[in-house]
Amino acid sequence: MAQVETVRGTRIALPPAGGAERHRTLEQRIYVHVPALYRLFTRLIVRLPPRARLRQLVLGRAVVQGYAAANRRDFKVVLIGFDPELEYRPSPQLMAPDLDPIFYGYDGYMRLWQYWLDAFEDIRWEADELLDFGDKLLVTARQVGTGSGSGVAVGDSLFQLYTLRRGLIYRFEDFEDRSEALEAAAR
Repeated sequence: MAQVETVRGTRIALPPAGGAERHRTLEQRIYVHVPALYRLFTRLIVRLPPRARLRQLVLGRAVVQGYAAANRRDFKVVLIGFDPELEYRPSPQLMAPDLDPIFYGYDGYMRLWQYWLDAFEDIRWEADELLDFGDKLLVTARQVGTGSGSGVAVGDSLFQLYTLRRGLIYRFEDFEDRSEALEAAAR
């Protein structure tokens, strides 16, 4: 039997999406024009301990706004939070076998999104929970959509592990199993 390490993260309450679903927030509009300001701000926030109330408020809001931006296909906003050297490892169970297992950088992320948009006409992710492990964040999300060709509705839980470097997401991994995601967060 495998030894399972206990992983302790700070649970962060996620605020309601509110108007973030439909439009950029004021700070997103500023960050799109001055991304260096975003990088400076997030670098300062992630230096705070996970139990710091300011860190929890900012990260919870950032996650909700980031998912809302992706759902409205506002990729300029989404990419602000990613390191240019991003490594995205989607869950193999959610991918066609002929696709790469890892997508690199902004171009790779956008190629993966194009795959999803081709496969699901209305794909979206809804964040349910956020666990803060310091340099890693684990988001429990629901992937919802309708198959473009089949018309079949999907609605699966997904665990998305983000690894931070200098306040930006450097590595992004999807898991279908919570225990696997927690195990990866402990590494």
